[in-house]
Amino acid sequence: MSRNRRRHQNQVPIRALSPWLLLAGILLAGGMTWVYFKNQLFTRGGEISRLERQLDELRKQNDALRSPIATLSSRAAIQKKLDDGFIQMVAIPAESIVKVNYRHTPVIAMEGDEIVPVSNPGIRR
Repeated sequence: MSRNRRRHQNQVPIRALSPWLLLAGILLAGGMTWVYFKNQLFTRGGEISRLERQLDELRKQNDALRSPIATLSSRAAIQKKLDDGFIQMVAIPAESIVKVNYRHTPVIAMEGDEIVPVSNPGIRR
């Protein structure tokens, strides 16, 4: 065989190796994708556990604050603030109070620019 003839021949049989190279490429891509998804799963799991710990901490803070809220909004605490002058109450005039008969639906009639409550005089409590 002459040297010139061997120069144009392939040293590696590409035709015989191409299906195996294609299979290896597909397996490589699948393996890399699997590793990526596993890494993402691990990362998200860590993030979820961190957020759950933060949520538990916030729930504990809420529970700790419920007691002072209940204490400060109790009738005795409000009465003390009222006696100290921290808050002020204004009496509601009797003409501003509307009494509604709960046995029927209330009807509101317009009289000029003001709203006047109307009730059925036939129904008494």
